[in-house]
Amino acid sequence: MSKNLNSGLRAVLDALNEGQSILVTSHTSPDGDAVGSLLAMAHFVRALGKQQVTCSLADPTPRAYTWLPGAQDIVPPGSLQATFDVVVIIDAHQCSRIGEVEKLITESTTLIALDHHLAETIDAPIHVVNPSYAAACEIVIDLFELAGLPISREAAECAYVALITDTGSFRYSNTNPRAHRTAARLLEAGVDVAEISARIFDTMTRPRFDLLGRVLQRAHVSPNGLFASAQLTLADMEETGAKGEDVDGLINYLRNIEGVQLAALFREAGPGITKVSFRARPPVNCAEMLREFGGGGHAAAAGATLQRPMKEAVAAVMAALPEHIKGPE
Repeated sequence: MSKNLNSGLRAVLDALNEGQSILVTSHTSPDGDAVGSLLAMAHFVRALGKQQVTCSLADPTPRAYTWLPGAQDIVPPGSLQATFDVVVIIDAHQCSRIGEVEKLITESTTLIALDHHLAETIDAPIHVVNPSYAAACEIVIDLFELAGLPISREAAECAYVALITDTGSFRYSNTNPRAHRTAARLLEAGVDVAEISARIFDTMTRPRFDLLGRVLQRAHVSPNGLFASAQLTLADMEETGAKGEDVDGLINYLRNIEGVQLAALFREAGPGITKVSFRARPPVNCAEMLREFGGGGHAAAAGATLQRPMKEAVAAVMAALPEHIKGPE
């Protein structure tokens, strides 16, 4: 562990020890790393002996993660009236990413950010933001080690879900030796790999299945074979009974087409609102492509929300793609 990383973790631990009421949150449209890391962090804070620990997300917890230990205690920010000594943002580093939860931050709040995404600006004065982590949960595991506390099975299960979802079960390019070492520590803490993998990767809701069919039917591959895309409308969501969480991961089927270096999935999220997800293979960096649209993520996976109708959003994003990727019109 580097000296800078260790000092950052120490500052986080000191701030947590000094606080009494602590709120843990993550970004809007939470994924497995967001939910798993948030819950693992809450288990860690309780292990420090803190009694007033609250978990809040601006958006509902996806069904795929509601079984995790502590998930039933995640509450919407609108239900909270209390003020908090410490607010921990995990898997994000900007207040704009946590939605309505931002309103719970006051001038007296000690703000902490724990993230593994590239950062240009970090809102929290106390932070650990390190892109070498495969998932945000690894920061929590390092905090357990620094504090000299054993990792509970509950915390391990939450962290393991965060780790396998952000690494694609250790198949994505962000998988590194430390990710496997972290996984080993979580298994030693009692994680049942077969059970968790079955819950996360081997179960599909009917609405998600129906959406997948529509994505595959509409998939378009550029003439050069390097770019694949598909679109989902509000009508698709309504007709299948799907929720936003049912879309998660469908883009991988586009990226998995042989020869494709960049995949894009556009989804109509509301009137005049379009969400776009990118998945890429090296050397393509999709986070850079979406930065001009206010997006974020990694080189291999990124997303953005555009305040534009689907047709305009698709045209704008396509215009920003490198010519050698999208090929001729």
